[in-house]
Amino acid sequence: MSEPQSNVRIALTRPPEGDLEARDIRESLSAVVQTGPHLWLGCDETATLERVTDHGAGRYAEHRTYRLADVLDLPGDDDAEVDVEGLAWAPPYLWMVGSHGRKRGKPDPDEGVEKAFAALADVDEDENRYLLARIPLEEDAEGGGLVPRRSCADPRDPSSTLTSARLRGKGQRSALMRAVREDEHLRRYLKLPGKDNGFDVEGLAAAGGRLFLGLRGPVVRGWAVVLEVEPVPTDRPERLKLKKIGPEGRRYRKHFLDLDGLGVREITADGDDLLVLAGPTMGVRAPATLFRWPGAVKLEADSITARDTLEKLLDLPHDVDGGADHPEGICCLEDFGGRTREVLVVYDSGGPRRQDGDAVVADVFRVRRGRGPGLMETLFPPRHGGDGERNGGGEGG
Repeated sequence: MSEPQSNVRIALTRPPEGDLEARDIRESLSAVVQTGPHLWLGCDETATLERVTDHGAGRYAEHRTYRLADVLDLPGDDDAEVDVEGLAWAPPYLWMVGSHGRKRGKPDPDEGVEKAFAALADVDEDENRYLLARIPLEEDAEGGGLVPRRSCADPRDPSSTLTSARLRGKGQRSALMRAVREDEHLRRYLKLPGKDNGFDVEGLAAAGGRLFLGLRGPVVRGWAVVLEVEPVPTDRPERLKLKKIGPEGRRYRKHFLDLDGLGVREITADGDDLLVLAGPTMGVRAPATLFRWPGAVKLEADSITARDTLEKLLDLPHDVDGGADHPEGICCLEDFGGRTREVLVVYDSGGPRRQDGDAVVADVFRVRRGRGPGLMETLFPPRHGGDGERNGGGEGG
């Protein structure tokens, strides 16, 4: 197991609207991304985004909670969990993805056979989990820092308006699910719950106008799956469609990776490479490993990548405290010159050593630098601006 270079303390003190308390947020972190001085965090039990600000000396504080329904048209009920599993920053938009998977009830043997069996037979399909969306971030003139908006002026062109938008369709009828429902490798897994090796998105990276969706499942004969898509505008500003980028007019590209039999638990861009956090598909104790996928963002076709092409970077802490400590979110930490190469890791179901009063303790690891420009050089020239992601035209999805 690799030892972290350092730790950071992330104070999460403000409960979101609804039934959950701040403690529940601290125990269900599933995604993280950096935008300048801020960290944005997603949880798999809420319909919110969390923002904290760098206070130096490894401390993040000033916790702010934003209800997604206030800035985005959700496919389901406003307060139903979104199960945010990935976040990516492509200025001026913050992208997010839900799991797109079904969930099976969790049995409690102490409640007896009948109730445990009923829980195992209960499979739910929540519409908000089928979310792939973008939200513009704008500098707050009064409070300072970047904040999410339903719409705002484009800082690069004040005559243009930036709008939040999601991929069209709901549930199994979402544009992504319709695109893959006849896929020869994936179609058999669409009705299975995520933790049964069913279809389950758990990672998101943005690069060059495209999104990379890392699948926790299925793992197909030991091969993990990453889907590449390019969302583009429709005639409705609050909706997106998928451009045809694959062979024979397919609305996605498909990439198989040999991650030693593990699935993708998170994915993030690092220059021309992707960093892939690999972990078990189902509820078993197994390693959590960080790989570098060289040149992934430059691919222009479907691909299959053997193990010897991937660079193993780290063995991350996993199941350390009696089954707790599940690495779920990663992001690159860099200064504005793009010179520092560090990876921040946040944990779901953190054990005692992850708890520090009203804060969670995350790990920082130093990794070898990849080829190509740094993340912040690419996305953050001199300040919060940058050319960002330009969604071109294309045929619908």
